[in-house]
Amino acid sequence: MPSFKEFIEWLIEPNVSKIILISVLVYLLLLWVALIIWVTKDIISRTNNVILEIISILLVVVLNIFGALIYLAIRPSKTLIEKFFEDLEYEALSQSVKKQDIKFKKEEKRGKKDEKRGLFKNIFKS
Repeated sequence: MPSFKEFIEWLIEPNVSKIILISVLVYLLLLWVALIIWVTKDIISRTNNVILEIISILLVVVLNIFGALIYLAIRPSKTLIEKFFEDLEYEALSQSVKKQDIKFKKEEKRGKKDEKRGLFKNIFKS
């Protein structure tokens, strides 16, 4: 088993250090490209505002990981699909409330008519 000193000497060797440096740089480049792709897909699914989309993508292109963190802070909280279904749910609930309100008003009118009929029946019975 090589000693720690031998391992360090092996790492410092020009060929090995070049390979390690190139590997790290390629990894960081791929991470940067992946962040750009993710932010692009995410912002397109969250807004139709072209200016906000461009600003978000440029943040990540220019500032890399810090731009992604800033993007996470400024991005809209809901996707367009979530907003659509939320609006759909709101509309369905408001229609349901309107139907219940109409039904309640009809029943209220019937109750008043029945009260009047009952009053007249009681008057004429006595």
